[in-house]
Amino acid sequence: MLLKWRKIRRVDKSLSGRQMTHYTYPIAIEKDGKQYYAYSEDLPGVYGLGASIEEAKTSILDAIRIYILQCKKTGRPVPAARTVYSETVSVAIE
Repeated sequence: MLLKWRKIRRVDKSLSGRQMTHYTYPIAIEKDGKQYYAYSEDLPGVYGLGASIEEAKTSILDAIRIYILQCKKTGRPVPAARTVYSETVSVAIE
């Protein structure tokens, strides 16, 4: 299952008045046996697991947050989303 996404990086202020940067990445969620596996091709090695689609989505969102915070902490650049377009397609074959 491919989730819809928008390519956005915007800056807002939190309720505490601190500046917040929003990072947006496309994610895919696949069923693997009895669990769901979520990943983003734009962030290799970052993934989430769950017993449901929502759990997998929550898991990868947490993993992405941790990854970005670690990048900032160590001074590494936060990767930009490379994917510019994604769509689910069907092909009919006789």
